[in-house]
Amino acid sequence: MSKSPKGHVLVSYIPDSLLYREGDKRFKRHSNAWESAEIARIFNRYGYSVDAISWDDRSFVPERYYTAVFDIHRNLLRCSSLGTHKIFHVTGSDPAFSNRAEQERIDALMRRRGVAVAPRRYVSEKDLELFYGNLENADSVTLIGNETTVATFPHHLRHKMILVTPTGSHLETVRDAKKTSFRKEFLWFNGTGAVHKGLDLVLEVFARNPKIVLHVVGPYRKERDFTAAYAYELTKCPNIFSHGFLSPSSRKFRKIAGNVLGCISPSCSEGISTSAITCMQYGMVPILSRNSGIDLTPDVGYLLQNCTIVEIEAAILSLLDRPEHEIRGMIATSQEFALKKFSRAEFSRRMGTVVARSLPSV
Repeated sequence: MSKSPKGHVLVSYIPDSLLYREGDKRFKRHSNAWESAEIARIFNRYGYSVDAISWDDRSFVPERYYTAVFDIHRNLLRCSSLGTHKIFHVTGSDPAFSNRAEQERIDALMRRRGVAVAPRRYVSEKDLELFYGNLENADSVTLIGNETTVATFPHHLRHKMILVTPTGSHLETVRDAKKTSFRKEFLWFNGTGAVHKGLDLVLEVFARNPKIVLHVVGPYRKERDFTAAYAYELTKCPNIFSHGFLSPSSRKFRKIAGNVLGCISPSCSEGISTSAITCMQYGMVPILSRNSGIDLTPDVGYLLQNCTIVEIEAAILSLLDRPEHEIRGMIATSQEFALKKFSRAEFSRRMGTVVARSLPSV
């Protein structure tokens, strides 16, 4: 800043991202790194200096007054003073809802196959208490999600929530729907929590449909109880290819995705699934749960209502039964929708509006 700042702001998110240069390969991983850096830049553009700490930093002690504190978890209340505008950035569904939803999936797996797995995305009672304290006391709440996401929260807090859209992982190239070749291949691409994200359901669908190919990409191999339970599907089914974790910017991911027709994500709880956004932007037809946080119309993709094995299978077979020109039209419509709605420019616009309303003299 060339002149004295209007005030000081604390951003509690991913501070290391501020040190990355434009084009840094770390911006090609999860979209939250770029978003965290952009939030700080937005405050700068409005004339405020920014101090940045990690979202899980419990030791930082403020040494000055902050006009605003922007936080995603632990630091909103303890770093704010009287008069500080408190912005709480929520990136998922109500965590109590998410806990219940994941446990319901785990219980269903036990009933289907007699297999017990540990929850991977459980939020503790202590963290729930902190979360709801933030919600109650925040002046502004930015929520990555849609109206389905909003509905997971207590009714008396929903009026505070301002919807913002995330970005997908940075892609250097995307497919041309008119020219792309595709096969009877699908992709499950997600983060931690295989059962939470519906991988068990998807594996069972493809195990009984041997003529349709499934590629599995994500960190599920770290979940040893899950991989033991689904060892046959992940290692013995000739139509299921287990790749483990891959960056969407990697050559191997692009090779896998090159012939994939659709992405499948029957997640039980999200804010907005950035992995689904990435797949849509690349040029895949989405088959998503309602709780993936993306509003899909029939010309864009398939929105699963209950995420049963029968429903997932029916969506896959329905897509495969469509004539090629319809499929190409869906790919083009889905891609255009995702590239526009979940762009970096749209994130900046929406978050900039929130910031402008939160600061004096803007």
